[in-house]
Amino acid sequence: MKNCQQITLDEIELEILKELGSPEAFGLEAPPVESEISDDEAAHASRKPYRINDFDCPRDKEMAVFTHAKKLGEYIFVITEKSPKKYRWSIITRLQNCSVEVVEYLYRANFERDKEPRIVFQKRAATALKLLDFYSETARKKRAITIKQMGVIARQISETERLLSGWVKSTRNK
Repeated sequence: MKNCQQITLDEIELEILKELGSPEAFGLEAPPVESEISDDEAAHASRKPYRINDFDCPRDKEMAVFTHAKKLGEYIFVITEKSPKKYRWSIITRLQNCSVEVVEYLYRANFERDKEPRIVFQKRAATALKLLDFYSETARKKRAITIKQMGVIARQISETERLLSGWVKSTRNK
């Protein structure tokens, strides 16, 4: 089994695509979509097909910690969409909210120019990541998510924590 630091972003993306059943994950081209429904029916459809946007385009100058946190949040929203109804208003909601809080605290830390408030928001983001790990483990125990999904979340949390700790160290050295 690979060490968490050796897992690349491409492997995580591939795992997410496999989880979504995307043909790109298996090296295939996506089949052309033929619409069998009219435009009126499409406008009233209950849900649009979900596709994860790639944040890693070359013109994106965002820090890697933001990219990983966003992908983690998107993945959590995708996998919890079909979770059991009895957990949607308890553990699933907390899991989703916590993933959004991580991104929120990272942005708040990034916009602070003073060292002390920045470190406070970075610590809050680190705490939210630890809580996210707890909530995902609880969701796995309650069978709201699978073991495989938990593994993907754990790897993404680990990578985001690693990047965040590097950012904290560079902030303290300034």
